[in-house]
Amino acid sequence: MKFLQKSIARKMILLTVVPLIVLFCVLFVLVSGHVQKSINQQANEIVRTSSISASWQISRYLSDYTTLVKTAATNSIFSEYMEKVTMETPVEETPEFPEIYNELKRIAGIDTTNILAAWIADLDSSQLIMSDGYVSELGGNWVITQRPWFINMKEKMGLSISEPYIDVSTQKLVITIAIPIYSSGEMVGAFGIDMSLDQITAIMSSLRLGDTGYFCFVTDKNTILYHPTTDFVLKNIDEVSVSDDAKALVKNISTDVVQYETGGNAMCGFNTTVGNTGWKVVSSIPRSEVDSPFIQLRTILLLTMLVILIAICVIIYFAAKGMINPLRKLAIASDKIAAGDLDVDLDIRTSDEASLVAHSFEKTVVRLKGYIAYINEISELLHQIGNGDFRLTFKQKYDGEFAIIKDALVSTAEMVNDTLLQINLAAEQVASGSDQVSSGAQALSQGATEQASSIEELSATMNDISTQIMETAENATQAKAIAKEASDATAYGKEQMELMVEAMEEISRTSNQIGKIIKNIDDIAFQTNILALNAAVEAARAGNAGRGFAVVADEVRNLASKSAESAKNTAALIENSLHAIEKGTRIVNGTATSLEGIVRGSEHSAEIIQKIADASNEQAQSITQVNLGVEQISAVVQTNSATAEEEAAASEELSAQAQMLKELLSKFILASDGVERDVFDNTEKLDSEKPSFDEPDFEESSFENLEDYIEDDGTKY
Repeated sequence: MKFLQKSIARKMILLTVVPLIVLFCVLFVLVSGHVQKSINQQANEIVRTSSISASWQISRYLSDYTTLVKTAATNSIFSEYMEKVTMETPVEETPEFPEIYNELKRIAGIDTTNILAAWIADLDSSQLIMSDGYVSELGGNWVITQRPWFINMKEKMGLSISEPYIDVSTQKLVITIAIPIYSSGEMVGAFGIDMSLDQITAIMSSLRLGDTGYFCFVTDKNTILYHPTTDFVLKNIDEVSVSDDAKALVKNISTDVVQYETGGNAMCGFNTTVGNTGWKVVSSIPRSEVDSPFIQLRTILLLTMLVILIAICVIIYFAAKGMINPLRKLAIASDKIAAGDLDVDLDIRTSDEASLVAHSFEKTVVRLKGYIAYINEISELLHQIGNGDFRLTFKQKYDGEFAIIKDALVSTAEMVNDTLLQINLAAEQVASGSDQVSSGAQALSQGATEQASSIEELSATMNDISTQIMETAENATQAKAIAKEASDATAYGKEQMELMVEAMEEISRTSNQIGKIIKNIDDIAFQTNILALNAAVEAARAGNAGRGFAVVADEVRNLASKSAESAKNTAALIENSLHAIEKGTRIVNGTATSLEGIVRGSEHSAEIIQKIADASNEQAQSITQVNLGVEQISAVVQTNSATAEEEAAASEELSAQAQMLKELLSKFILASDGVERDVFDNTEKLDSEKPSFDEPDFEESSFENLEDYIEDDGTKY
């Protein structure tokens, strides 16, 4: 198992070679069996055909001589001569002897090479006449009925071929072909020839059966006439030291090639007869020679399969190496990234998934570099805030989760900045107010002293005031009528403003509903993105079968991202609209409130004017009492003068505290309240410098029926 775990190439080789070995083994067994059967059939046919051919040649050779014997046996001079020969007269003393002798010589002269002698034998006198001049003695030891050829001829009642024997005079292997001679239906003698087997031996020795095969020529009595081993010649098969299977092959005529063993060697043999003589030609060939073509073919087949397996292993090795090298580069790059080194260079130029992974790695590295830039910039900005400088400038465009950090940092900085600005403004106002109070208190103290001297002058002018009060009463009556008209106009404006407030509230409710719809769109985009991610995971599990679905899932995820981004942009616009509507609503409400105040003020002004008119009449009567009040005021003014001096001292102390607060706030560098704070000063520049990622090209036709591919329990998203 460790061998499999170390290399993809080894896994591919094993997973490919093992089935191939099994397949080759099955193929080898099937082909070997079929080829062996075919070769065996062919070899058997060759053995059978060779045996039949050898038998035919021997049969054809013998047929010439058997025909000669049969033809001579029908010669009338032989039958007539035998009828005349008697027991009392030697054959050489008969007058027909010279003719008979010459005829025998003529027949023997037909083939002097193979025919050693032609002869006739008389049955009654038991005399023999041969073409070589030999004539048996009348009444001698030569008895025709005791001759082997006669006994065989008698058994067969026709032509017979004797067992081979060695001729005494020539020392050649000889056979005798004999045939009965009939006269008037009765056998009167026999005609025959003594024939040498040299030609048959030459024929048999010239025959070839493969490289080591051989032929054996035996008689009907199983006497060996020819054998490559000369020691076996003229021996009966039972006298030869061969296996029983070999003896059975020689004794029995076979219809098929026989498998047998002899001398520890496996052999193939076939036995066929020579014409109707009863003699047999037995062919034998070693089994090893028969199987030699099969063994050679099997060796070639094994070597071919081995070469194919080696070639396949080499091809798979180099192919796997070509696939593994990009993976190794990716692993090295991944280790460098894990170690914090983002300076990686993936030189992978393939047209398969490895290039996609490499492209994804490059995008990941760029994204990580962007994250590091985010972190560095956020660290610098936090350090800047720690130093009291709230003038934040963001040079990076924050995406994803970092956008939340940026928004939180911006909102925190703005909140602290606004708070400190308000504190600074309040400190300035306190300082300014304390100065004014101090100055006012001093002026009040001085004015109180001056008021005491002016009270007397005031008393003198009271009489003049009384006259003017009467005129004021008349003018107050006229102002009352004008104030009534203004009050009516203001009431109508109030009604119109209430209608406007209701319209603004309706717009606000509608915008809130749109915001909810955008929120639902954002949720749908988020769920679509989740489903696309799940689909991509399932497509990755499906392998090559899921590649098309992975592309669809990736495009769905892109669409979900775009939808989410559009929803966010729309939500931002709607939020800005809501803020504007809220601001307008506040202004309208403020205006309505102001109008209500104006209405109430107008009504109140009318009432006051009426009261002024009534009071003016009463003031004339009460002016005398004013003089008394002036004297009392003079006493109060003196008291106010002392109090104003005390307030002036307290105001100076408050001014000193306000100045100290301003000095503390001066340590913070704040964005001015009147200047718009833009935290994306360099966003456009960043967008132009930000590296772009090449997205895979997709055909539009792949997404024409997108809803048919993104379903979950019948619900389409």
